[in-house]
Formats: sequence, structure tokens, C-alpha cells
Amino acid sequence: MSSLLLRSTLAIGLAGLSLPAIAAPEFAACFTLTPGLSWSNADETLTIEKVTFAGQTALKVHSAGGGIGMATFHDISGRQLLGQERYSMSSDGPTRTDTFKPAPTFPQSAKPGDRFELTGAGERTNHVDETVEPIDYDGFSDYTFVGFENIEADVDNQPRTFKDTCHVTATFEDGRIEAWYAAGFGRIKFERYMGNELLMQDQIESIESP
Repeated sequence: MSSLLLRSTLAIGLAGLSLPAIAAPEFAACFTLTPGLSWSNADETLTIEKVTFAGQTALKVHSAGGGIGMATFHDISGRQLLGQERYSMSSDGPTRTDTFKPAPTFPQSAKPGDRFELTGAGERTNHVDETVEPIDYDGFSDYTFVGFENIEADVDNQPRTFKDTCHVTATFEDGRIEAWYAAGFGRIKFERYMGNELLMQDQIESIESP
């Protein structure tokens, strides 16, 4: 081999070694939440803030739209649902608070095709009549991780790509939901079906902050 060819071969090899490795997407990253972020879909505005809930540091996702408000509270990873509150137009504070312990929790990691369940239990405080009762988590529970997907959306009238969102699906009775979670935002796209009929859908449309 000539010295010129040898130098070229070595240069190509070294160039290949110096290329930065592309990090694989992580399932847990999809559920992170960014305090201070506020965004909207067609029906509601969601605002994320850091608060204290049930004696621990938490991330609150407040949803407002149509005169009805609710909030979910998550651990710092965003994967655990610590509790939720409901509000009414006539009340200054929550009318109902659910606290979960153990908390429904998305797994730390998952591969496409993996199935998992969200379960939890706790107590419900009705602030209007000042009662407390035990509850079981009754949200969507039987999940399958479909895979990482890029979501194309029209945000503030501009095209935007949310890379490596986590697409999950959950089944219930004769229906199912499809949901896509994006790092920092939470669930940015949602579809609900009865059989094969699409009943409702929403998707991020605008970002108010930061």
C-alpha cells in the first residue's frame, strides 16, 4: 500500500472514531416537566409550576378551560402521579383533593412493545362537605409503549417538530386512547377511540412561555 493511500485510510478511520455518538432516546425523559412552561391546545391552557404537595416537592400541571379547572401533581421526575385537585368557578380553592400513596407510576425505562400497568390508591378529601374517603386510582391503566416518534405540529402558526416523543396506548372496555408525551411538556397529543371510531383528539397549538 502506498504511503498516500495509507494516510488516507488512517484519516478516514480516525474521522469515524471522532464522530460524536448519537444518544438513544430515553423513555423517562418524555415525562419530565419544565416549571414555568405554559402551553395550550384547542380546549385548555396548561401551566407547570413547582409546588409543595402532601409534604413533598412536586410539579403541578394546572389545566384551565371552559370555566372548569383541575390540577395534577407529579414527583420531580414527572412519572409519578402524586395526586390531583378539582376546582369550580364559585370556589377560591379546590373542591376535591385526591392523594395517591402508592402513586401510579410510569416505568423508568421501556422498549417498544412493552406493556405495563398504572395502579395506585389513596384518599379523597371533599372540601365542600369536609369528608375523607379511601379511593383507588381509576385512570387509564393498561398501557403499551408503541415507540419513539417525531410529532409534527402547527404551534403559534409555525411548523414545529417534537422529536422522540413517547407514544403510548391504553385499552379500556371497548375503547382505547393514544397519547404522545414530549420532554418538558408532558402529554402534547391525545386521541380517544371507541372501537375504530375517533371520538376526540387534541394537540398542542401554542406556547405562552417561556
